[in-house]
Amino acid sequence: MARKKAPPEHENLERWMVSYADFMTLLFATFVVLYALSQLNVSDFKEIEESIKKAFSSATSIMQGTEGLLVDTGKDILDSNMADSMIDSLFMEYISPKYEQESFEQIKREIDQMKKDGELEGVSATIDSRGLVIRIDDNNILFASGSAELSDTAKSRLDKIGKLIVQKFAMHIIKVEGHTDNVPVGGRYPSNWELSAARSSSIVRYLINKFKILPEMFTVVGYADTRPSEPNKPNKAKDRRVEIIVQRNNLKNLDHYQNTYMNMDKQEQLRRRNEQIQIIKQLESGEIVGLDEDVKHYSGIAQPGVLPTEKNNDFIDETKRLNQLQNE
Repeated sequence: MARKKAPPEHENLERWMVSYADFMTLLFATFVVLYALSQLNVSDFKEIEESIKKAFSSATSIMQGTEGLLVDTGKDILDSNMADSMIDSLFMEYISPKYEQESFEQIKREIDQMKKDGELEGVSATIDSRGLVIRIDDNNILFASGSAELSDTAKSRLDKIGKLIVQKFAMHIIKVEGHTDNVPVGGRYPSNWELSAARSSSIVRYLINKFKILPEMFTVVGYADTRPSEPNKPNKAKDRRVEIIVQRNNLKNLDHYQNTYMNMDKQEQLRRRNEQIQIIKQLESGEIVGLDEDVKHYSGIAQPGVLPTEKNNDFIDETKRLNQLQNE
């Protein structure tokens, strides 16, 4: 009797679902992490970092069975990719929209208070889609007529403004826009275009020299009289102004010069931040006035060659103070 032919083996057409399910799980986890980072409280940063490290340092990956991203590297998550040399505080400034917005709001409050106290007359701050906009009305106080040389009053105001910016931001792009009235200029500058650009350049040069901000962080713009403070309503006193814009990070280009900080080693980043903190302390006559807990851990680092640590960095302490302000 002939042997019965075995039925053909059924092909499993559902195998793709395993890979698809793994892919969807990874995609979901990615968006959860991105959302968590966008809503991040700076004080929770260390916990988030540790959680991400654990997630990505498993012995085998979900899809390929290969080594995890961080296995045997001896580095934390900040050292694993483009943030290879970024200290925690710079990474927080770079990645957290919540920290950015809270810092914008605090700087605005402090400028408003100083203006009310008569310390920053003619200076105002607003927050819009571009970021933090600090407007300085000239009215022949910042510069003499037809000149781009900063007056002593201008330097005093820039000291106060620069201190507030540097205290919060080290690697945000800063745009300085110069504006003039519509009166033709004579003498050294052929037109108001050159004059407005030269005035912006003077301010940028002063901030770089005074606060050791990386030159790559600045953009200089001169608008002449093409953008009056109130359209179709000329006002020479208000039209002569300078606007310092700390731009939101979501406006940065992917290949922007913020990468200058990423390409530094951590010791150089810490040295630069320490140098800026020391400048702020000098402006406060050697006392940390108004900085509260932000940089107290730097107070013992005055000796040459001694660098700060990241154990209790200024951004972590800053969040504690912001939370306290919100609860008042």
